Amino acid sequence: RKDGRTISAGEISGQNGIIHWEIMSSTIPGTNWHVSRWTFNSAQAFGDVALGIYADIDIQPYRRFNGLIAGGQNHPNRLLITDRRDPSEGIALGVRALKNARTLGWVGSPDIYHGRNGEVLDESILTGAYSGWGSYTPNSSKYPGAAGYGPADIAVAIGIELKPSAKLASFEITLVGAPTGAIE
Repeated sequence: RKDGRTISAGEISGQNGIIHWEIMSSTIPGTNWHVSRWTFNSAQAFGDVALGIYADIDIQPYRRFNGLIAGGQNHPNRLLITDRRDPSEGIALGVRALKNARTLGWVGSPDIYHGRNGEVLDESILTGAYSGWGSYTPNSSKYPGAAGYGPADIAVAIGIELKPSAKLASFEITLVGAPTGAIE
Protein backbone atom coordinates (compact mmCIF):
# COMPACT_ATOMS: atom_id res chain seq x y z
CA ARG A 1 0.00 0.00 0.00
CA LYS A 2 1.05 3.60 -0.50
CA ASP A 3 1.01 4.25 3.26
CA GLY A 4 3.64 1.55 3.86
CA ARG A 5 1.31 -0.99 5.46
CA THR A 6 1.01 -4.52 4.21
CA ILE A 7 -2.14 -6.58 4.57
CA SER A 8 -2.60 -10.32 4.42
CA ALA A 9 -6.00 -11.97 4.70
CA GLY A 10 -7.62 -15.35 4.43
CA GLU A 11 -9.83 -17.85 6.18
CA ILE A 12 -9.52 -21.00 8.22
CA SER A 13 -12.03 -23.68 9.11
CA GLY A 14 -13.02 -23.41 12.76
CA GLN A 15 -15.09 -25.70 14.96
CA ASN A 16 -18.25 -23.73 14.13
CA GLY A 17 -17.54 -22.59 10.59
CA ILE A 18 -15.27 -20.28 8.65
CA ILE A 19 -13.08 -17.82 10.55
CA HIS A 20 -11.80 -14.85 8.55
CA TRP A 21 -8.43 -13.39 9.49
CA GLU A 22 -6.52 -10.27 8.54
CA ILE A 23 -3.02 -9.16 9.51
CA MET A 24 -2.05 -5.53 8.91
CA SER A 25 1.64 -4.78 9.44
CA SER A 26 3.63 -1.57 9.46
CA THR A 27 6.62 0.12 10.97
CA ILE A 28 5.73 3.06 13.17
CA PRO A 29 7.36 6.11 11.52
CA GLY A 30 10.32 7.52 13.41
CA THR A 31 10.68 4.42 15.63
CA ASN A 32 12.20 0.95 15.51
CA TRP A 33 8.77 -0.66 16.17
CA HIS A 34 7.14 -3.06 13.71
CA VAL A 35 3.52 -3.82 14.65
CA SER A 36 1.23 -6.47 13.17
CA ARG A 37 -2.46 -6.21 14.09
CA TRP A 38 -4.19 -9.58 13.87
CA THR A 39 -8.00 -9.58 13.55
CA PHE A 40 -10.34 -12.57 13.45
CA ASN A 41 -14.11 -12.64 12.80
CA SER A 42 -16.74 -15.27 12.22
CA ALA A 43 -20.52 -15.54 11.84
CA GLN A 44 -20.51 -18.14 14.66
CA ALA A 45 -18.59 -18.38 17.93
CA PHE A 46 -14.94 -19.35 17.26
CA GLY A 47 -14.78 -22.49 19.38
CA ASP A 48 -11.24 -23.65 20.18
CA VAL A 49 -8.58 -21.64 18.32
CA ALA A 50 -4.97 -21.42 19.47
CA LEU A 51 -2.03 -19.86 17.66
CA GLY A 52 1.73 -19.98 18.10
CA ILE A 53 3.55 -16.75 17.26
CA TYR A 54 7.14 -17.76 16.60
CA ALA A 55 10.36 -15.76 16.15
CA ASP A 56 13.74 -17.18 15.24
CA ILE A 57 15.80 -14.05 15.69
CA ASP A 58 19.31 -14.53 14.32
CA ILE A 59 22.13 -12.25 15.46
CA GLN A 60 25.50 -13.90 14.86
CA PRO A 61 27.16 -15.71 16.53
CA TYR A 62 23.97 -17.73 16.99
CA ARG A 63 24.98 -19.67 20.10
CA ARG A 64 25.63 -16.50 22.10
CA PHE A 65 22.05 -15.24 22.38
CA ASN A 66 20.51 -14.48 25.73
CA GLY A 67 16.75 -14.59 26.25
CA LEU A 68 15.29 -12.05 28.66
CA ILE A 69 11.77 -12.57 29.88
CA ALA A 70 10.33 -9.31 31.18
CA GLY A 71 7.05 -8.39 32.84
CA GLY A 72 4.34 -9.95 34.93
CA GLN A 73 3.64 -13.30 36.55
CA ASN A 74 2.25 -16.63 35.30
CA HIS A 75 1.00 -16.07 31.73
CA PRO A 76 0.92 -12.31 31.20
CA ASN A 77 1.36 -10.54 27.89
CA ARG A 78 5.04 -11.46 28.04
CA LEU A 79 7.74 -9.49 26.32
CA LEU A 80 10.27 -12.01 25.02
CA ILE A 81 13.65 -10.52 24.28
CA THR A 82 16.58 -12.15 22.52
CA ASP A 83 19.85 -10.37 23.30
CA ARG A 84 23.53 -11.17 22.92
CA ARG A 85 25.69 -11.59 26.01
CA ASP A 86 27.03 -8.16 24.99
CA PRO A 87 23.65 -6.35 25.06
CA SER A 88 24.53 -4.04 22.19
CA GLU A 89 22.13 -5.81 19.82
CA GLY A 90 18.73 -7.31 20.31
CA ILE A 91 15.15 -7.69 19.13
CA ALA A 92 12.05 -8.05 21.25
CA LEU A 93 8.93 -10.05 20.43
CA GLY A 94 5.81 -9.07 22.33
CA VAL A 95 2.03 -9.21 22.34
CA ARG A 96 -0.31 -6.42 23.42
CA ALA A 97 -3.83 -5.03 23.01
CA LEU A 98 -5.59 -8.40 23.33
CA LYS A 99 -9.36 -8.31 22.78
CA ASN A 100 -11.26 -11.59 23.18
CA ALA A 101 -7.89 -13.35 23.27
CA ARG A 102 -5.41 -14.37 25.97
CA THR A 103 -1.84 -15.51 26.16
CA LEU A 104 -1.43 -19.18 26.95
CA GLY A 105 2.22 -18.66 27.82
CA TRP A 106 5.56 -18.63 26.12
CA VAL A 107 8.34 -21.01 25.29
CA GLY A 108 11.96 -20.71 24.28
CA SER A 109 13.47 -23.93 23.05
CA PRO A 110 16.07 -25.16 20.58
CA ASP A 111 13.48 -27.36 18.86
CA ILE A 112 10.35 -25.19 18.67
CA TYR A 113 11.03 -24.48 15.03
CA HIS A 114 10.05 -28.06 14.27
CA GLY A 115 6.47 -27.37 15.42
CA ARG A 116 5.69 -31.04 15.60
CA ASN A 117 1.94 -31.72 15.74
CA GLY A 118 1.15 -28.37 17.35
CA GLU A 119 3.24 -29.16 20.42
CA VAL A 120 4.16 -25.51 20.86
CA LEU A 121 0.56 -24.82 21.96
CA ASP A 122 0.54 -27.49 24.65
CA GLU A 123 0.24 -25.62 27.95
CA SER A 124 2.66 -28.04 29.59
CA ILE A 125 5.30 -26.87 27.09
CA LEU A 126 4.35 -23.16 27.19
CA THR A 127 6.07 -22.64 30.51
CA GLY A 128 9.40 -21.01 29.80
CA ALA A 129 12.92 -21.67 28.70
CA TYR A 130 14.67 -24.90 27.83
CA SER A 131 16.46 -26.15 30.95
CA GLY A 132 19.77 -26.70 29.17
CA TRP A 133 20.28 -22.99 28.49
CA GLY A 134 21.49 -21.99 31.94
CA SER A 135 20.69 -18.59 33.38
CA TYR A 136 22.19 -15.20 34.07
CA THR A 137 21.03 -12.00 35.76
CA PRO A 138 20.01 -9.26 33.30
CA ASN A 139 20.85 -5.61 33.87
CA SER A 140 18.35 -4.70 36.61
CA SER A 141 18.33 -0.99 35.74
CA LYS A 142 17.12 -1.75 32.19
CA TYR A 143 15.07 -4.88 32.95
CA PRO A 144 13.92 -4.88 36.60
CA GLY A 145 12.69 -8.32 37.65
CA ALA A 146 13.48 -9.97 34.29
CA ALA A 147 14.57 -13.59 34.10
CA GLY A 148 17.59 -14.33 31.91
CA TYR A 149 18.54 -17.46 29.96
CA GLY A 150 21.50 -18.39 27.82
CA PRO A 151 23.84 -18.08 26.14
CA ALA A 152 22.36 -20.38 23.49
CA ASP A 153 20.76 -20.43 20.03
CA ILE A 154 17.39 -19.16 21.23
CA ALA A 155 14.10 -19.15 19.35
CA VAL A 156 10.88 -18.11 21.11
CA ALA A 157 7.12 -18.44 20.70
CA ILE A 158 4.04 -16.98 22.37
CA GLY A 159 0.85 -19.06 22.56
CA ILE A 160 -2.42 -17.14 22.08
CA GLU A 161 -5.95 -18.48 22.41
CA LEU A 162 -9.05 -16.78 21.01
CA LYS A 163 -12.06 -16.61 23.34
CA PRO A 164 -14.18 -19.63 22.29
CA SER A 165 -17.54 -17.81 22.63
CA ALA A 166 -16.42 -14.70 20.70
CA LYS A 167 -17.07 -13.86 17.06
CA LEU A 168 -14.49 -11.05 16.88
CA ALA A 169 -10.98 -11.00 18.37
CA SER A 170 -7.75 -9.08 17.86
CA PHE A 171 -4.25 -8.54 19.22
CA GLU A 172 -0.99 -6.90 18.21
CA ILE A 173 2.39 -8.57 17.79
CA THR A 174 5.39 -6.27 18.15
CA LEU A 175 8.95 -6.61 16.95
CA VAL A 176 11.19 -3.92 18.39
CA GLY A 177 14.86 -3.32 17.74
CA ALA A 178 17.04 -2.93 20.83
CA PRO A 179 20.31 -1.59 19.44
CA THR A 180 21.49 -0.36 22.84
CA GLY A 181 20.34 -3.44 24.73
CA ALA A 182 17.16 -1.74 25.92
CA ILE A 183 13.67 -1.45 24.52
CA GLU A 184 13.12 2.25 23.85
